Amino acid sequence: MPAWPVGKAGRVPLSYGYDAGAHLTRHTSPFSSVASRLCWALALLCLLALPAQAAIEVTGMPGELNLGPRVAVLEDPDRELDIASLLARRDRLPWRASDQDTLNFSFSSSAWWLEVDLANASAAPERRLLELAMPLHDYLDAWLVDERGEVVQAWQTGNRRDFDSRPVAHRTFVLPIALPPGETRRVILRLDTHDGLYDATPLYLMDDASFLAKTQRELMAFSLYFGALLALLIYNLLLYVATRERPLLLYVIYLGTFFVLMFAARGFAFQYWWPTLPTFNNQMIPLNIGLFAITLAIFSSNYLSLQRQAPGVARALYGVAGVCLASALPALLGHYAPIFRLMIPAAIVLSTLLLGVAAWLSWRGDVLARIFLVAWSVLLVGVSLYFLRVAGVLPYNAVTEYAVQAGSGLEFLMLALGLAWKINRLKNEKLAAERATHEMQRTLNQQLEAQVRARTSDLEAANRQLVALSRTDPLTGLLNRRQFHALVDDELQRRRRHGRPLLFAVMDIDAFKAYNDTYGHQAGDEVLVRVAALLERHFRRAGDRLFRLGGEEFGLMLEADTLAAGLQALEQFRAAIEGLGIPHAGSGHGVVTASFGLVACEDFDRVPDTQALYVQADQAMYEAKGRERNRIVTRHLAFGA
Repeated sequence: MPAWPVGKAGRVPLSYGYDAGAHLTRHTSPFSSVASRLCWALALLCLLALPAQAAIEVTGMPGELNLGPRVAVLEDPDRELDIASLLARRDRLPWRASDQDTLNFSFSSSAWWLEVDLANASAAPERRLLELAMPLHDYLDAWLVDERGEVVQAWQTGNRRDFDSRPVAHRTFVLPIALPPGETRRVILRLDTHDGLYDATPLYLMDDASFLAKTQRELMAFSLYFGALLALLIYNLLLYVATRERPLLLYVIYLGTFFVLMFAARGFAFQYWWPTLPTFNNQMIPLNIGLFAITLAIFSSNYLSLQRQAPGVARALYGVAGVCLASALPALLGHYAPIFRLMIPAAIVLSTLLLGVAAWLSWRGDVLARIFLVAWSVLLVGVSLYFLRVAGVLPYNAVTEYAVQAGSGLEFLMLALGLAWKINRLKNEKLAAERATHEMQRTLNQQLEAQVRARTSDLEAANRQLVALSRTDPLTGLLNRRQFHALVDDELQRRRRHGRPLLFAVMDIDAFKAYNDTYGHQAGDEVLVRVAALLERHFRRAGDRLFRLGGEEFGLMLEADTLAAGLQALEQFRAAIEGLGIPHAGSGHGVVTASFGLVACEDFDRVPDTQALYVQADQAMYEAKGRERNRIVTRHLAFGA
């Protein structure tokens, strides 16, 4: 290969250009020799009309040069070319000049070749670094060709080869180009993919000092960025451990998946975490995007309370996020291009849904939604600026290069602040609910205590009534026969101890059966009630005890110390009954009367118990009945009598 003289503007004309004839003959058919000659003539005119490509003079080159618009591009649709066939057929291949600031082949099944010539017109050797500034290219093969057309250096690297295949240990692909004094070197790059998905291809040429400065800027920026994300992650994780608030855990998981995604997408994960696992590294990117979509949907739904405020939107978010995750699964089988054909529109739909629901809730006055809307908008602006720079629409500068990092950092910081506000609001609501619950509980306790007191009072009254019913006769209200045995037994023992006499009488209404037969049982019950009431009016001393022993029979334990006193009291009561004047046709007296048997006991050995006392009084009562009724018969159980 002859030496290439330096042309205008410090560039060396290339000894190659479009082989227009060869290019055209691939698309036209020579129907005749005349047509063929016309085609070749037209091709020659086109060739003369094209400006010659020139080598880049590196001596006067600025610190960093974008090679995107300065390279020649060749598409190899069948992937049949290798470096030997390329160099042999170079002049007959359809090269074209690049028209992009940032090369982007997007979805393509072809291999792509790039060429650029670098000239060193100085008397000293020069070294330049060529950087392909996108860390996710699958295969990058490069050759350095001298002026004689011989390959003087070759590299084989890429994201699907071990990290140590890179000539410079850097997250992107950096090739050191040595340029001898006064010579020109042609750099040939071959880009290929695993299954037809190309990332944007920023291509830069710079000297060592510029590369070092750029690397230091990036390292500082990424250190601050990933350090801030890690600090937010650890801080909120510790907060979750301390408080067990579920929103904090969702935030930590969401931030964690984004951290891993960014660390891998920027090439750091492959460089530092798994440099010998290129297949795993390529699988991690789409899988992590799918996981990020799921965690984003779950976190956003919880953050905005969508299950309560917009359940339909929450289900739509989960559905779209599920599509993102499902579309990432083919990465496990080595398929990537179909993944992103589906994942990209799904991600756009997911972002639009989040923006829409956040805007709607913000319009309704939701403070958290406003924070989320601003945070999410900042992230989307950062992503848009970055990809516009990659596409060549915006220039390369610090703003466009680090827009994603700045946007996502601000997003997570704002979301953390919003999360703190939400947790504080939830705690205030919880405290208010607890206070309301406490007040309600206090009110209910007071009501319950009042009800318990009322119920207790009712129960006590019922118990008293039950006790009274168990002790008294339900018809007359007098003490019943059970109480008769208990009380008279106690009184017998007490009188025996104190040596005092005991007076006890049995009373029976005369001819009461005949009265019931004549006037009816209801009238008989009324007589019993009137007699019982009369008893209570006459015998009101503290020691008097009145009993209904059964039917028309009553018992009277009198508070009297002598038989005469007892007899006087009974005689007054007998006269009172007769004085009631209750008609009784079956009685010889014409009215209701009663007969009495009164016992005055001083010798308690003769009445050892209540039954013995009762028998004595009952016998006396029947004796009274035998004497034409309506009278009192007495018995005096004295010592020695």
